[in-house]
Amino acid sequence: MVPKSTIFQLAKALDGIPVLGCLDGTPAAKAGVRYGDILLSVNGMRTRSFGDYVEAKALRLDGMTVVIFRSGVETPVELEYKSDRASINPATLLAELAGKRLLATESEGQGSLS
Repeated sequence: MVPKSTIFQLAKALDGIPVLGCLDGTPAAKAGVRYGDILLSVNGMRTRSFGDYVEAKALRLDGMTVVIFRSGVETPVELEYKSDRASINPATLLAELAGKRLLATESEGQGSLS
C-alpha cells in the first residue's frame, strides 16, 4: 500500500485532493473510487482544496461527475446519489470517518471525503 505521505505529496503536485478511502456502500465506493486516487475536479470545477470540493459538490443534487488521477491516468467517474441520502446524519458520518482515520490530521494537510 502506498504511504499516506506519498499520496499527499502527489496530490499537492497535481493540485488535487487525496482520497484516503471510501465508506462501504457510498456512491464513491460503488463507482470504484479508492485509496490512493487523487480528486482533480468535481462537476467540472477544479478541486484544489476541500472548500473547492464542497462548492463544486453543491452544483448538483443528484450526484457528481468527478475526475480522478490513478496510475498516471485522469479518469472521469459518475457518482449517483440515491433518494435515501437525506437520512445521513453529518455528525455520525464525521465520527465514522474519524474512527476509520479517513480524515487527515492538521500535520498531514487536507483529508478527503467521498
